[in-house]
Amino acid sequence: MKKTRWIIAAVVATILIIGGALAFQQSRQTQAAEPDTAAVATSSSSSSSSAASATSSSVAKKKHHKASTKKTATKAKSTSSSTAATKHEAATSSHAATAASVATPSQHATKKSATKARKTTRHTATAAKPAAKKTKSTPEAHLVVSGYKKTFFDGKVKLTSKSNAFTVLQSSKLKIQAQQGVVVYVSSVNGLAQNDVKVGSGWKYRVNGKFIDQAANKKAVKDGDKVHWYFTTEGY
Repeated sequence: MKKTRWIIAAVVATILIIGGALAFQQSRQTQAAEPDTAAVATSSSSSSSSAASATSSSVAKKKHHKASTKKTATKAKSTSSSTAATKHEAATSSHAATAASVATPSQHATKKSATKARKTTRHTATAAKPAAKKTKSTPEAHLVVSGYKKTFFDGKVKLTSKSNAFTVLQSSKLKIQAQQGVVVYVSSVNGLAQNDVKVGSGWKYRVNGKFIDQAANKKAVKDGDKVHWYFTTEGY
């Protein structure tokens, strides 16, 4: 009987110990679960605050967008008002210019008088031009006198209404010897005489590049002509 009692007491003690251990373990699990709940609550609170912040940020953006839209509309109105004012000023200036361009009868008469005076001045200036042409300088001819391998004269000489190839040669002021009569024959110029280089050599002349087979006093010379007296050994 004593052994049975001890066995029962041992079983009861064991049960009590196991029950106490289980109770202690359950209490520990409950305490561990409580921080998790607090963390969940904390995270939930954080999420709520984030959502609130996002909502407030969205509201602020909307307000800013509305303010920007209002500012843009205000600027557009200001620009349109400025454009309208500018157009009005331009129209006013154009109207003033048009009004200013309308001259009074006295002003119109003054303009007509000024225009007539200008036309008269121009006509007078145009009429004066032919007069300037009439006062042209004395006519001239270009004379060249070529000796044997040497040029005695090259320049312009003045002409008269009776100028001819011989008088043009005399205008050079060179020393000339000639047989004069009805026709004139030049035998020496500046000391170079006929037959000096060889028999048959002598003095001939051209007018405007053309050989003239005519007495020098019979060939008329006009303004702008080119006269060339030359000593030839070929007979022409």
